[in-house]
Amino acid sequence: MQVESDFIKNNTPRISIELRRFIFALAEDIIRYSGSFEKRKKRLKVRCEREKVDYNILEYNLNLFFELIDDYCKSNDPVLYRFLKLQAGFCFINVPDFAKLLIPTTGQVIDDSQSSNVNKNKPSDSISSNIHSGIVGGHLFGLE
Repeated sequence: MQVESDFIKNNTPRISIELRRFIFALAEDIIRYSGSFEKRKKRLKVRCEREKVDYNILEYNLNLFFELIDDYCKSNDPVLYRFLKLQAGFCFINVPDFAKLLIPTTGQVIDDSQSSNVNKNKPSDSISSNIHSGIVGGHLFGLE
């Protein structure tokens, strides 16, 4: 019996190291210096066309990534941070690079001297099901 599953297929898009670096630099610039993604879309589209990467999907994923950053910066919710980290993967930002982004928390100003710990006051392994804490059931998606 042959299994037809998307999990078995190797359909993960491949991109060059240069495009990965470009995406990381774009994200870093937008996060650290409050840049605009809109201004950088043309250059990203040209690079995607060169590498035959679906620009529309990448644009959607990056828009979602930046929206999650905004939401996380307002709430400091550790579950949102886990979703943000997961979403970074869809934007071709790997985990070590994600840690280098130094995503700010509420009222926090980012500079190069700060560590990459997102929230030193809240334990990173806590998940709350309080109605004011945000997404409930993140552990069901493997986000613990």
